[in-house]
Amino acid sequence: MDMEHGYSASSKTQADEGLSLEVILVYARKLLRRWWVILLAAVVCASAGFAAAQLTYVPTYSSQIMFSASNRNSSLVSSGQSSSDITAAVTLAANFRYVMTTTELSQRVADNCGYKDITARDIQQFVSVEAVEDTTILYLTVTTTNPDVSFAIANAYMQYYEEAITNAFPSTTLRAIDPPRRADMPNADNSRLLYTALGFLLGAVAAAGVLLLAMVLKNPVLDADDIRQKLGLKIIGNVTHVPSKSKKGEKKSILITDRRSGFAFIEAFKMIRTKLVNILQRHGQKVLVVTSTLENEGKTTTAVNIALAMAKNGKEVLLVDGDLRKPAVAKSLSISGDAPGLTEVISGTRELQEAIRYSEKYNLYLLLSGPATADSAELLSAEKTEEIFKSIRAEFDYIVIDTAPCGEVADASILAGYADAVVMVVRQDSAPIRRIQRGLENIENSGAEVVGCVYNDAKTAGLQRGGYGKYGYGYGYGYGYGYGAEHRKK
Repeated sequence: MDMEHGYSASSKTQADEGLSLEVILVYARKLLRRWWVILLAAVVCASAGFAAAQLTYVPTYSSQIMFSASNRNSSLVSSGQSSSDITAAVTLAANFRYVMTTTELSQRVADNCGYKDITARDIQQFVSVEAVEDTTILYLTVTTTNPDVSFAIANAYMQYYEEAITNAFPSTTLRAIDPPRRADMPNADNSRLLYTALGFLLGAVAAAGVLLLAMVLKNPVLDADDIRQKLGLKIIGNVTHVPSKSKKGEKKSILITDRRSGFAFIEAFKMIRTKLVNILQRHGQKVLVVTSTLENEGKTTTAVNIALAMAKNGKEVLLVDGDLRKPAVAKSLSISGDAPGLTEVISGTRELQEAIRYSEKYNLYLLLSGPATADSAELLSAEKTEEIFKSIRAEFDYIVIDTAPCGEVADASILAGYADAVVMVVRQDSAPIRRIQRGLENIENSGAEVVGCVYNDAKTAGLQRGGYGKYGYGYGYGYGYGYGAEHRKK
């Protein structure tokens, strides 16, 4: 095997660590496509957060005292605040909570608030203090689940705070300028809003995390470097993604013979043809298998357009639909699939000369699949099949075979044994890398050479080092048609 362009299980290398911009964009696009999953999870978790807050909500009531601190020794007569008053307030503010929650004062308040079950430790937990910056104003707030209890404790403080302050700060005077009031309404509660917002955020993050984990565990090909480093394959061409414009949701075949396919698409397959012809001629080869790991990766479109591109060079090319389970070549070319096909030739009900047809429109010879069958592996393994391919090998310049996905069934590996070379179609973000590797190993065991891959449906740039560049046309029409199961009109 020529390792210059071929695949070998031993040629795989470990990918460089880190994520390329292309991979990051692929992940971002996948998350955006699943925005509804993330939103649904966020809404569910937000609802759960709101419900939790609602169930655990306990109303609280506060009674507050506003104090004004001043310097007892201040000589200022004016009603304004002196710098010494502010200094006194700052000094007191730093120690206000400590003074107001000492064990001695807390015990006196507990003993005189009118509620015998309240302890000094309870008082210390109920009380909070606050100082207004650059002023002499201090606040003491009592918060409990009962408005009467809060009010009673605050009134008890009104009786005993002055003595405690005088003992702690002899030079400071603390005066209550706004006495406590009984709360008529519970305190504003932000827990429901907080829990709802937190639930929404956690739900969105968790959903995005699960989706990202699923993407990472799937481990598909996300950029051209994955093909080179993880698969050890040479990219012989790539086709970047362009959104489909087909009507009524139907997938329309994209052919290089149709100028509406776009200049970039046509040129991409001319480049692929040039590379393949050079490889095949250099090794005296002419039979080419085109496959993919999974369905809907674009293998049929690739096989058809490679054959058309070779035929445009004046070569006699035979396009074989070797996908006997779900043939799609006829539909891709918009021709009738009623003619005798490969299954009938193998089974002996038709002659090979009857099954091979010529299309003047495409300047292309065709050997369609015939009736779809579930016993494709048995038919393709028959001695008759080998004789057929030996026979047609001598009649044409090139033979291009479209096969079933190599990661789904054994058909591709069987047909690869009759071929000289294999082209692997790898669609971005489709088949897991491990499945691609297994498919490639199966093909390698057949004796055929995997000459490289067509990197299909890449939705970001980043292919400049190994493919067509920033121009292209995305496609993914192929194995998923299931055309062989349809009724064939004559």
